[in-house]
Amino acid sequence: MTSRAIASIVVGRRHRRDLGDIEELAASIDSIGLLHPIVITPDGKLIAGQRRLAACKALRWKLIDVRVVNIGKIVRGELAENIYRKNFTPSEMVAIAATVEGRERELAKDRMTLGKISLGSERGKAIDKIAAPLGVSGKTLEKARVVVEAAKAEPEKYTRLVEAMDRTGRVNAPYKRLFVAKQAEKIRAEPSPLPGRGPYRVAIVDPPWAYEVDDENAPRRGVLPYATMSLPQICALDVASIMHDDSIIFLWVTNFILARGLHVEVLCAWGFEAKTVATWPKDRVGRGHWLKGATEHLVLAVRGKPTITLTNQTTLLHAPVRGHSVKPVEFYDLVESLCPAPRYADLFSRYRHNDRWDCHGDEVPPAEAAQ
Repeated sequence: MTSRAIASIVVGRRHRRDLGDIEELAASIDSIGLLHPIVITPDGKLIAGQRRLAACKALRWKLIDVRVVNIGKIVRGELAENIYRKNFTPSEMVAIAATVEGRERELAKDRMTLGKISLGSERGKAIDKIAAPLGVSGKTLEKARVVVEAAKAEPEKYTRLVEAMDRTGRVNAPYKRLFVAKQAEKIRAEPSPLPGRGPYRVAIVDPPWAYEVDDENAPRRGVLPYATMSLPQICALDVASIMHDDSIIFLWVTNFILARGLHVEVLCAWGFEAKTVATWPKDRVGRGHWLKGATEHLVLAVRGKPTITLTNQTTLLHAPVRGHSVKPVEFYDLVESLCPAPRYADLFSRYRHNDRWDCHGDEVPPAEAAQ
């Protein structure tokens, strides 16, 4: 690493138009210094670090730390030993690769003029050839390129992924988050399913479970204020026909049902596989047979390969109790944040969260449900 006069650095045609908040970046550099030098060619052409360069210009710096990369040597696979010892960030690798590809195209034209065949004529081989001197695989370099290009196209959405990639040096996780985010966008843009007929990608089901209790303990049982369904009746519900091939069901279960594993039989009948359980600790005590109920549980089950946008959602749902059997607003918000869908199905509903939900059951208006 060395220093160069900022005025001597040439910024050519760049893909990135929106540099974001340069003032905030400049304030950070002014406070803690320039953590990552910019990358240039020996003749002073910028390869990577346009935002850092702009921020240092705003601070009226005369010199800036640089890392000089000889593109000609990279093309020939002859990186100097000191470059091998330095760790380029993934976004720097992408910028270097773009410059190398430009140089490769120039060399290819020369070879074609001389009647020779370019060794990098195939896309896959060319990527591997460029990536090898940078110390990564062609597949990793291509993934990093996809993330960087997404951030250039939509910086407000995906710049954070590039920042995470450069901060950790890891490419796979940001790439996977980008893939999931793009997939979620496509799903939300799908045509809405037919109300009541689907196919729905996401549904919540709150069956009126029946408690099968022996006569000896019958006096201890609380009387349920709604009509119940037997286990065979719930299993016979044609839930599968309204669900997408790649879908998620959130099945509400009581402690009694969970303890006896009855939910597994229901999900199998519908063609779904349980994956995890979330718990809602209530702020009031309800009915119970062996212990008074103060929790309710939620089984997440899947069919096929549904898309989820997992961030910080956990298996613990903190929310106040509302009307009897009415699920909390926080739960519906959790489902929408985790599972992209054009519309959602709410079976045995007691509350309409918003217009994106198709509700079926004994529904009540939001104001009444909150009582």
